[in-house]
Amino acid sequence: MTERIEDAIKRYGSRIDDLLREVIPPGQSDCLSEPIWHHLSTGGKRIRPALCLITCEALGGNPEHALPFAVAVEILHNMFLLHDDIEDGDTMRRDQPTVWVKFGLANGINAGDYLLARAYSCVLKCPVSAEKQLKLLDVFTSTCEKTIQGQALDINARGRENFTTDDYMRLVELKTGGYLAFGMVGGAVVAGAAEGVIEKLWSFGKTMGPAFQIRDDMIDLTAGKGRGGAIGSDIKEGKPSFLYAHTCRVATEAQRQRLRRIMLKPREKTTDADVRWVLKLYEKHGALAAAQARADSLVAQAFKTIDELPLQDAGPSRPAKQVFRDIATFMARRTT
Repeated sequence: MTERIEDAIKRYGSRIDDLLREVIPPGQSDCLSEPIWHHLSTGGKRIRPALCLITCEALGGNPEHALPFAVAVEILHNMFLLHDDIEDGDTMRRDQPTVWVKFGLANGINAGDYLLARAYSCVLKCPVSAEKQLKLLDVFTSTCEKTIQGQALDINARGRENFTTDDYMRLVELKTGGYLAFGMVGGAVVAGAAEGVIEKLWSFGKTMGPAFQIRDDMIDLTAGKGRGGAIGSDIKEGKPSFLYAHTCRVATEAQRQRLRRIMLKPREKTTDADVRWVLKLYEKHGALAAAQARADSLVAQAFKTIDELPLQDAGPSRPAKQVFRDIATFMARRTT
């Protein structure tokens, strides 16, 4: 693989889009196709499934054999987004009304449930041995379970008193650590990678996933993550971010109590003035700088894990470790 990671993601992303149309045909009168394609058509970079295929290729496997698993990765991702929008009360996703807003709460939940079933169907279609099939099912199921556990911690930590950065790291390691890596792990399984390689890929996700999430928390304060231009949506939903945890530790008691009151407000009652006050408090106490420093430290750990990968240069034209370094660099520099 000699192309840039960004180009490989685009190339493989288009394949994923084509296969999504086969797995979930648009235009069906089943009360599922319309809400699902309303969501899927709003965009998305297909990063996670592309990383699955890039990993498979870099480790000397046939990415065509990993395509069904990569599609399952993307479907699971969108299932989580549908349910996450409901749980967070988000009304906009990628500058479009969320599914539950446009089609109703019941249809939003049901569409997400259907996506999970279709994802499992895709995993079972991988043209690999029975042994690899079982491994892929285990990777998929354990990731789904841990991500939901992380989401449970997220939901119940909103506005929590004495929420620490250690609490935050435990939350995001569950919610995003395996979730970022499992596509890569699936690609490695299809390629027949050794257990030592797979363990290191999980470790890579354990550091790169939280770094990715910290960047996501920071982006919410600047770019609004495609929520109709809204800034500070995470504040309005009371999200327990690294920024919140850091500020709770260093702020005065009066500042902490006011911050908690704002974070505990119902979303619709949180004003723009509230958001501005929280942003100023974060700036006053260096929360953004602290978050970036932690993200940078995690990225450094991810690079160390890559260096420790027990493999030879399996890829056809570029050392496999360099491919993973390029992936880490790409993820660390994302701005949207």
